[in-house]
Amino acid sequence: MIFANTDKEITLIYNSDDHIGRQILAYAQIENIPIHDIDLIHIKLTTTHWADLASRMGIKVQELVNTDHPDFIQKFGQTNELSDNDWLTLLVQNPSILIAPIVMKGDKIVRMSNPQDMLTFVE
Repeated sequence: MIFANTDKEITLIYNSDDHIGRQILAYAQIENIPIHDIDLIHIKLTTTHWADLASRMGIKVQELVNTDHPDFIQKFGQTNELSDNDWLTLLVQNPSILIAPIVMKGDKIVRMSNPQDMLTFVE
């Protein structure tokens, strides 16, 4: 799977079990731009995908993980002392711990926690 890098398409990486992700998808659908939605419930990203996303966003892989998420705390406790490879593996095996949906359009790529931000993102 290759992530689109065009202004003519929105790529949304989200978890459909999360209401914010579903709302962001709904906002994206009202724009007249094709949407490539990647629902982490049905599509599994690889460590390479996650590493590429973090690199393109200019952040550490750890910053993609919601360490306050109940699934994270239940499985891993309060740890923050993991290697990049460990964080990547956690994301692959536990996509529910993604801190926020990721939205891409052309060169723009952001973590989006407010669905209304989609309205200004597509401009």
